[in-house]
Amino acid sequence: MIMKTPIVSNQFLIKQLPKPTAFINKEFKVVLASDKWAEDFNFQGKDYIGKSINELFKNVSNKLTETLLACFDGKFPESGTDVYLDNSSKEKWFQWNNIPWYDEQENIIGAIIQTEDVTDRVKNELRIEKLEFLQKETGEHGKIGNWEYHKQQDKFICCGMIRRIFEVDDDYEIDIDNSVNFYKAGYSRNTISMAIFSAREKKTSWNEKLQIVTAKGNEKWVNVSGKPLYKSGEYVGLIGIVQDITDFVQKEQKTKDNEHLLKTLINNLPLQIYIKDTQSKKLLANKSELQFLGIENENDIIGKDDFDLYDKATAQKFRDEDVEVMISQNAMLNKELTRTNPDGSVVTFLSSKIPLKGDNGEVTGLVGISMDISEQKQKEKELKSLISVTSSQNKKLINFAHIVSHNLRSHSANFAMLLDFLASEEDEKEKLRIMDMLTDSSKNLMDTLHNLNDIVAINTESNIIKKEVNVNKKVNAVLKKLKAQLDRNKATVISEISDDVKINVVPDYLQNILTNIITNALKYKKPDVDPIIKLSLNYVQNYTVLSIEDNGLGLDLKKYGTKLFGMYKTFHGNADAKGLGLYITKNQIEAMHGKISASSQVGIGSTFNLYFNEKN
Repeated sequence: MIMKTPIVSNQFLIKQLPKPTAFINKEFKVVLASDKWAEDFNFQGKDYIGKSINELFKNVSNKLTETLLACFDGKFPESGTDVYLDNSSKEKWFQWNNIPWYDEQENIIGAIIQTEDVTDRVKNELRIEKLEFLQKETGEHGKIGNWEYHKQQDKFICCGMIRRIFEVDDDYEIDIDNSVNFYKAGYSRNTISMAIFSAREKKTSWNEKLQIVTAKGNEKWVNVSGKPLYKSGEYVGLIGIVQDITDFVQKEQKTKDNEHLLKTLINNLPLQIYIKDTQSKKLLANKSELQFLGIENENDIIGKDDFDLYDKATAQKFRDEDVEVMISQNAMLNKELTRTNPDGSVVTFLSSKIPLKGDNGEVTGLVGISMDISEQKQKEKELKSLISVTSSQNKKLINFAHIVSHNLRSHSANFAMLLDFLASEEDEKEKLRIMDMLTDSSKNLMDTLHNLNDIVAINTESNIIKKEVNVNKKVNAVLKKLKAQLDRNKATVISEISDDVKINVVPDYLQNILTNIITNALKYKKPDVDPIIKLSLNYVQNYTVLSIEDNGLGLDLKKYGTKLFGMYKTFHGNADAKGLGLYITKNQIEAMHGKISASSQVGIGSTFNLYFNEKN
């Protein structure tokens, strides 16, 4: 019993009250309370008598204090609801109803508080309020309407969004039957009819994407879901939603159209296009890329990286490029790369890699663009070759024109001079001598014209026809023709070439080449040494190399090397030398797409290497 508080005679009865009740004095302290009140607030076994309300309920609102003060003034305030944290810090809600507390003399000595735990009710109300808010907002923003059908009342209930979707007036009465008629005749109407039937008869739910025709004649796409309601195993109705997805479908179709347009575009570009993620795995590859890799279906490349498609070294090189592009965020443009196919052919292509960035600026992968330029490279090579040949031919033409002009002018001047001498000479013997000189000049002119004609024939022949020729047979034919010269010079010819070796050449050119080089070896032999001429054969890349070695005078190539194969170039002062043999030889072997080189040492001898092109 608290001091200065009247004794309550029926304490035992109050403790047993079924409703949570507490008696509070004007100092806001608990004088007496029912066991149910102590139980509801977890005060059982605790010393709560004599403690103030504010001490027991630390989070109690000011409104409770105000109502208690009102009770102390004899008023009967309205009930209220408050929240507090229990011993486990969980929120609990209670409803209180306060009235004045009178003593036997009807003096107000405090207030009587009666409470009720309404935690579950409040939480349910909050939950319902949240659900109603979410349903309303979701319905408005997502264009979703809900409906119900009650079998017992044969009543169809729908929200306003359903009416907006179907574009019907507020006074239009929708029922389960005419709602079906809004669905487009054919697939959509049949599908919704079967869905409702199956729900009734087989307890199945449905979720379909269908078309409707509104009351105003507008076509829309909707997503419809529904399920049957059963109570104690008996069918009692249906519930469902309708969502207007027209905008979504139209955007989806537009996206598909754009994707199809983009796909058509990149598939018909003469470029290899692909997209990779940050792990260098393929996300997209166009038709050209698939053809380059020998893959028919795009699905067979999606998710694969370069290690699945190339050898390890090539794949690692491509991966390093990818990482560099994605880390630096700088594009790699038109890098020339080569790839050797399994059949040995080499493919050259230009490769570009461009980083892909997301909305946040971070790299999400890369776009690769490659172009096969093998054909262009081959044409470029052919063009360079053509330019080289044209340049060479042009130089030859200028040289030839110069020589023709010089030589013919020399012969012409010589003829004019001798004819002047002949016209003015009276001595018959001297006239005969001048006539002999004219005859020699005529012979020299014919020789010059003959040689120039041979050179022209070599450089203007457009249809060089090669034939397979046995090398030793051709060598023996030349040696037989030169037998007199060989015997006169006591020459020895050694052939280290097998009897079965054959090469593709112009037969007359080969005979002329062999003749020129062997006769040169005889012309430029050392005075007191019998000439030895050795022929051998080996292979270098696409060439069959015929080497002709002699032990003659040799030549200082540092001094004369650049002039060795020039027209009318002689180096030893030999009276028989005209300087045309090696020039014609070089022209003839180059006409067969071959080449010639020489090595020589003064006093030791020379070696001429003839490269016959077996591929072309």
